[in-house]
Amino acid sequence: VMTGCGKSGGNEPAANHGGASGEVVSVDFWTAPQQVQYNFWESKAQAFNEAGITVDGKKIEVKVQQMPESPSSEAGIQNAIATGTVPAVSENINRGFAATLAASGAVYDLSGETWFTDVIEARKMEDTITNWAIDGKQYVLPVYVNPMIWQWNMKALKALGFDSAPKTVAEFTAVITEFAAQRDTTMKEIGVTHSFYRPSLTRPDQWWDRWYDFQMPYEALTGGKPWVEGNKLVLDKEGAVEAFELIGLFGNSIQSGEISSIWTEANPSVLVTINAPWEISLYRENNKVYGEDYIYGQAIVKNDGDIPYNFADSKGLVFYKNKSITDEEHAGAVEFVKWVYNKENSAQTDLDWLNATTMLPVRGDLNDNEIFADVMKEYPELAALAEAVPYAIPSIA
Repeated sequence: VMTGCGKSGGNEPAANHGGASGEVVSVDFWTAPQQVQYNFWESKAQAFNEAGITVDGKKIEVKVQQMPESPSSEAGIQNAIATGTVPAVSENINRGFAATLAASGAVYDLSGETWFTDVIEARKMEDTITNWAIDGKQYVLPVYVNPMIWQWNMKALKALGFDSAPKTVAEFTAVITEFAAQRDTTMKEIGVTHSFYRPSLTRPDQWWDRWYDFQMPYEALTGGKPWVEGNKLVLDKEGAVEAFELIGLFGNSIQSGEISSIWTEANPSVLVTINAPWEISLYRENNKVYGEDYIYGQAIVKNDGDIPYNFADSKGLVFYKNKSITDEEHAGAVEFVKWVYNKENSAQTDLDWLNATTMLPVRGDLNDNEIFADVMKEYPELAALAEAVPYAIPSIA
């Protein structure tokens, strides 16, 4: 996979439509190893290629393929960098891996690029993008965000006497206390055997899951404080203890055994889990109704009115630097991403992404922009998640 990256900064080659010299610059784009994401990017590449966009008189042609996923997509990218087969651009990069790539000089800093600033403005990402900074620079164009908050069994909540999900530590404690009191009676009658489902708590090899089950309460209870600044651990001790204490409230009622698609059961056997927004389509296929069968609850805060910061399962695009990638290929890759996310196309691009994946695009206007109104009305669960997007903090760098 020989592809393109080149010079960064404010100097951007002039692009135009048609009128090419007949020469073609082939640009490789790697997607996540997921068919739905491949299909989305392949459709965008086809539309871009048909538009006949050129840079310096040469037609840009984008070729899409899925990145390797064994033993991991990150390992596949690192191998491609080492062997000179890395693409010009790929998606599926989280902030932590981006920091590794940046430290190795393997990706471009986008901070000074005019087109990057324009995309941020078009997608209303001014506040969100600050959370993606790595040593004061920006290496990633965020694509999607899954705010990780609590997913509650609504029928179980009502059976316990609660009409809504808890927001504060006091409310959370009241729910869990009531569960313990009714575990062998009311809960048993409706098939709820455990308060919390989290197999990863007993899997030290799954270290990345600490972003989900620890970072979420930590961010909410500390007001969004960081874990790390540069190479220095700055974990807030009091907030860390409070986060562990919150998890500790579940006591011995955590279901740590693996259960496939627990929320698709006729009677889910748990009171609450960490949400999995990528399973929304699966819930719908199994006739699960948001607001009746399950409901999202914000990250738990100390006091009513505190900002419910949460962990963002979020990934984006990077442009690779490699001796196998020519300046022309890099320029072509930039032109493709500019076209996909420019002021005219970005809203439609993000709507297409949302419809294809049911994962929220990184935008600040999901519940305000009319282009998303119909899908948010059809998917109230997505509208609920969108409320958490402004407070979603990506993985540590």
